[in-house]
Amino acid sequence: MRSALSEAHFWTKRTFTHIASNRVAKMSGVLLPGMAEQPIKEADQKYLEKHKIKDLMAFLLKEIITTKPKDPIQFLVDALSFEDPEMATQDKYGLSAYRKRRLLEIFHQMDKNRSGYVSYKEVQAHSSKYGGQALTESELREVFRDFDQTGDNKISEEEFLLFFSRAVQTMDNSEFDNLVMEMLD
Repeated sequence: MRSALSEAHFWTKRTFTHIASNRVAKMSGVLLPGMAEQPIKEADQKYLEKHKIKDLMAFLLKEIITTKPKDPIQFLVDALSFEDPEMATQDKYGLSAYRKRRLLEIFHQMDKNRSGYVSYKEVQAHSSKYGGQALTESELREVFRDFDQTGDNKISEEEFLLFFSRAVQTMDNSEFDNLVMEMLD
């Protein structure tokens, strides 16, 4: 028969071990026998609701299935990175709404006369102001021809976006943001 002291020690040790194992299990995400499953489920549910995970997953699946982004991996990265997942939606060139908006800021800054087109002179002025000094006149003309798909000696928004969609395709968002910052006032 156990003494009273021995019995108290046994129950204290057992209780401490139970509390400690529950605490470790909760910290490590492991559910041990005897742990209450309901409080964990409730905490999980609150987390999912607070962070709108269900809505985010529905949006991601809908976009991937219905719009079939040109670059699905970049779409997922953007959707999880941006404050507003809608900014990850891609156009026909694979540009996210975020990247398209930023590129159009550059286009409109270059389009000084607000014609809706960028002329060679506007490209030249922008290039000399924002680091294009390394390009010779013939190199700059060659770049302009790469932009001007129709050969009408002006660059439309569409041509501008098409050119940059290829140029920035392999850039991550921080590289893209650095490029944009170098090209904007």
